[in-house]
Amino acid sequence: MDWRNAEFTVPAVGPCPQQSVAFAGGAAEVGNWVYRFTPEREVGFADVTGEGVEDALILVECGPRDSEYSRALVAMTEGPQPLGTVVSPPVWTQVPDGFTVHDGEIAVRIEDFDTGGSWTERYRWAQSARAFVRVDGS
Repeated sequence: MDWRNAEFTVPAVGPCPQQSVAFAGGAAEVGNWVYRFTPEREVGFADVTGEGVEDALILVECGPRDSEYSRALVAMTEGPQPLGTVVSPPVWTQVPDGFTVHDGEIAVRIEDFDTGGSWTERYRWAQSARAFVRVDGS
């Protein structure tokens, strides 16, 4: 699937609600919301639910037109259907910048523009909650 040129339901990203978005070249506008795939970041694929299906992990940015964008790591499965937001930091200056997946656990590197620091958070799909939960104890 060509994710950068597809229409699919994007899970919540910062202030942007979950909604259907038609991307063209990795960018879209829905109402007053501007969406874009994070520049120079590839879509990742891994079975994060343990169901034997490769899911897509996408760094997406969104915000009001002419404003700062929030960034989130979202997960999509076959259909395409949204699994949900893996992580969407509470302030736009903290952004997921990269991720790896090992045995269904997603390690997400978070960068803080205000401090210049970074840290790693770990998430796993919780089937009972049908959501991603943080598993690194922080």
